[in-house]
Amino acid sequence: MTVKLYGDIIPDDYAWLYEFFHIDYIAPGQLRQALEALPEGETLVLEINSPGGDVFAGFEMYGIVRGSGRPTEAHIIARAASAATTLTSACDRVLASPVAQMMIHDPYTWDDDYINNSRARELSQFLDSIKAGILNGYQLKCGGKTSRKKLEDLMTQSTWLPAQEAIALGLADGLLDVPEDMSAMLLGSGTRGGVQNSAGGESIQELMARYEQAVRDGAKPAEGHPVAGAPAEDANGPAGGQDDWRMKARLAIERARM
Repeated sequence: MTVKLYGDIIPDDYAWLYEFFHIDYIAPGQLRQALEALPEGETLVLEINSPGGDVFAGFEMYGIVRGSGRPTEAHIIARAASAATTLTSACDRVLASPVAQMMIHDPYTWDDDYINNSRARELSQFLDSIKAGILNGYQLKCGGKTSRKKLEDLMTQSTWLPAQEAIALGLADGLLDVPEDMSAMLLGSGTRGGVQNSAGGESIQELMARYEQAVRDGAKPAEGHPVAGAPAEDANGPAGGQDDWRMKARLAIERARM
């Protein structure tokens, strides 16, 4: 059974927002549904093309896959970056297209206000702890092929990895849809140094701002998500009287986006 997982990794709470804009996303609920529907004895194949996203949603999916007890396989068809590599690390087997890329880097966050020394230390400790968790998943997947220190350094450098480098490190297990003789040729070729970069798409906060503006401009709001200041739909009540969801959005797990 194959499940296509394309787009940003997000918490289940924000699936409605991505659906409003018809943007692809990956959320933990998709994996739960797939595992529930997986016939006994079959392997769950995750077809992945993702720039990453929310670190805790990635951690949740890692736990879902590892704890399922079902055989799982990740197929990286284009890109598995950032939090998407946490998901692939949970799978029993990872195959990468010969043109695919993986990217690992340090997690990041932001604060909504001025910070003092105490708050700066708190955020630093928080990010160090998140990085340690990510490294735990990588180290288990690599199975001794690569030291924790090497993986840590590659994260610090924000490193892009072609398929053969990912396989050499142990983050992937083989090439996808490539005959054995051709695989040997590619995997025996020299590898280049990692290209430093970072992957990311439009954040949940940016999408939320777009959503609010769209509704104020006349778009029909998503069910259960009114916008303050939007035109009323009828005379029975204002169309934006409840904005509790906006407060929740500002406190989103997105602040820990990987």
